[in-house]
This record gives sequence, C-alpha cells and structure tokens, in this order.
Amino acid sequence: CQHRLGIFDLVPLLSQLFLRGRCRYCKTKISFLNFFTELICGLIFLSAFLHFTSVTQALSFLFCLVLSLFDAKNHGFPLLVWGGFAVIFFLIFPFHVTMLCWFFLALLAECFPLKIGAGDFLWLFILSYFLSFIQLVEVIQIASVLGLLWYVFKKEKELAFIPFLSIGYLILFLTLRIH
Repeated sequence: CQHRLGIFDLVPLLSQLFLRGRCRYCKTKISFLNFFTELICGLIFLSAFLHFTSVTQALSFLFCLVLSLFDAKNHGFPLLVWGGFAVIFFLIFPFHVTMLCWFFLALLAECFPLKIGAGDFLWLFILSYFLSFIQLVEVIQIASVLGLLWYVFKKEKELAFIPFLSIGYLILFLTLRIH
C-alpha cells in the first residue's frame, strides 16, 4: 500500500505475529514465507553467535536460503547472486578441481536441455567449498529422495531442486554435528 512503516512494524517476527500476518494500514495479507524467512535468518545468525556454526557456515546457510527462495518462486537462479557469493567464498577459500567440474556441468546445462538447471550445478559449485565430493553426493542423494517424495505427493511437472539440495545440506550438517 506504499505506507511508510512505523518503528514497531519493523520488528522481525513479532510485528507479523501481533498483526496476524496482515499489513497494519491496508490489512492486506502478508505471505507466511516472509515470517519463515525472517525466522530462518534469525536462527542462522543465532547459530553463528552461539558458535554452533562458524561464520562461513552461517554464510553458506544464508546462500542456501536466498537461492532456495529464488528457485522455489521463479524456478530460476539469479546469476548475479551466485556470482556475489562465489567471489566472497573465492576470497576466503582455495579453489579446487571439483569446483571446475560443477562449473562445467552448469555450462552444459545452460547450453543443452539436460532437464536439470544450471543453477543446481552452480549451487553444488559453491557448496564444494565446504563439502567433499562424497558429502556432495550424499547431499544429492538426500535431495533426490526428498524431491521424489515431493513429486509423488504434489504431482508438479517442474521441480525447484535447490530447496531440496539445501535441506539435504542442512541434514548432512546436523548429522555430522551430532556425531
């Protein structure tokens, strides 16, 4: 409604709870996805603050969240966002051969109809900073099972796969953290 938000409207999570998911001024319903995104971001920053995750791990989870939201909404991948994260990680971590393989597969997916998006491979490119090749294969396996279950129940013809990859990464992270 283009109304200037007040100070209490800008309090993450609480403002949406108190206003029951609606705009204070025009009463338009606000997507639950906004609440969910604020909650996940808060948990990511809290995990880094409490040293449950490192700063770079928290950054990788933010990367997963941003690209999962893009892919779920648009079935696409913003190359500019990926490039920004790639530059940040490139400055922090050394480059290795596995990354080139994922990048090459992304180029192939962009040029030929492989039925898998280039964004999925670019996501794997970034996560290869944090995970070994075997761990990435485990993430792909978890994501594939989750994606198949989603497909069976939702019957969607086109599947945004990055959210499943991100959930697979989170599951792998938590299981490694527990052991």
